[in-house]
Amino acid sequence: RLPPFHEVLFTLAQLGATPLFLARVGQSFLNVVIGISLAMVVVMPLALLVGSRNQLDQALTPIIMLVGALPDLAILSLLVTVVGRGNVVAIAICTFSAFFPIYFTIRQGVKEIPTDYFHVSSIFKANGAQTFTKVVLPSIFPNMVTGLRLSFEFSWNVLMAVEIIASVAGVGTFISSSLEGPGRSLAYGLAAIMTVGLLTIAADRLFFEKLESRIRKWRA
Repeated sequence: RLPPFHEVLFTLAQLGATPLFLARVGQSFLNVVIGISLAMVVVMPLALLVGSRNQLDQALTPIIMLVGALPDLAILSLLVTVVGRGNVVAIAICTFSAFFPIYFTIRQGVKEIPTDYFHVSSIFKANGAQTFTKVVLPSIFPNMVTGLRLSFEFSWNVLMAVEIIASVAGVGTFISSSLEGPGRSLAYGLAAIMTVGLLTIAADRLFFEKLESRIRKWRA
């Protein structure tokens, strides 16, 4: 029942020239970016505080691990009930999915900062802002990029389910209608799925991988 591969590629080229489809892909991408950005705003101060305080880490991290272990689809159903349908619930679930990889990578980065760095900054009488920009941020930046890279992939996976279940206008609903709608077309559905995969790979290779390679050269 699957269409020939060349037909899927031809359909993919057609969709790439369709403004409505590109708008749906752009909306989904925007939801992911906004969700990850909101997660960063919440996670950064929390992970910095927890990573630098062992007692707080022992108290909060097990709770965060427990929440992170909850199935995303169950959280999605809860969010749809509380928030409603639309882009807001899509952004909310993306924020939820991105929270955990960013939190744990930044937290680990803070814990790996040598204490000698802080001793040197105190000797030079650096204030809190200077210590953060000159010591903490450069040290945790590689971990932060890794967290963002993981959260981008996780958020895309969850977003597809969000758009189908919550009827959010995006590439997920296009895939669902193509595979199950009255005028269903497997070629269109597979082409849309390939679009998501290609977009995720492109962002990973062209942005995150290059950024990480530059960081490795900088640290070396």
